[in-house]
Amino acid sequence: MAKFIKTGNCFDCSLKLNLFCYMTDEQLAGVNKNRQEVHFKPGETIFKSGGPLTHIICITSGKVKVYLENENADKRILLSIVKPVQLLGGPGFLVDDRHYITAAALEETTACFIRIEDFKEVMRSNAEFSIELVKYLNERIILHYEKILNLTQKQTHGKIADTLLYLADGVYNSDSFETPLSRQDFADMSAMTKESAIRVLKEFVDDGIIACDIHNFEILNKKMLKRISKTG
Repeated sequence: MAKFIKTGNCFDCSLKLNLFCYMTDEQLAGVNKNRQEVHFKPGETIFKSGGPLTHIICITSGKVKVYLENENADKRILLSIVKPVQLLGGPGFLVDDRHYITAAALEETTACFIRIEDFKEVMRSNAEFSIELVKYLNERIILHYEKILNLTQKQTHGKIADTLLYLADGVYNSDSFETPLSRQDFADMSAMTKESAIRVLKEFVDDGIIACDIHNFEILNKKMLKRISKTG
């Protein structure tokens, strides 16, 4: 079960997103007054597609997987891994205030929940903050567009290569990493079946491109992996 905590404040937080520097002291104080800090255990849902969008969420520790899912929640596309200090919200913000994506803690995670109304209040009176917020959100959306485009155009080997490169360069910042992602998560990140994802990973191991066991991965031939990603 998620645990509510309250430590420190937005003024002296070392994990404060640069975006918040565009707020005035008064605006930041208003945000800090109403924010809620929540701790999630691995696997806990932070918010669900179709649910009400009541807060913008800033991840301050841990990692969160964000995915699209169908109405029955039995088919998913894992869009990205969100890590500190990034915002979680969604396209429903300022539209219909509902979630179009689902987010779940990948590991022990702490997040600050900031009320939608507090964000709106700052936007009404702070044009510079509003511009930077729109820019920030659009950059995230562009990354999702690029991922979906690659998933529709590439074959299985190119998709798995993209996933491995994203994890190494975009999430763990290392060619050798340990991840709690399951093989089903790998499949969901690559828009393919679990069986196909396992088969391609094994082929990459057999070809000396990567080494891996259940949760540990090492990219041995990054040049080849990038070539597979490019050729699809």
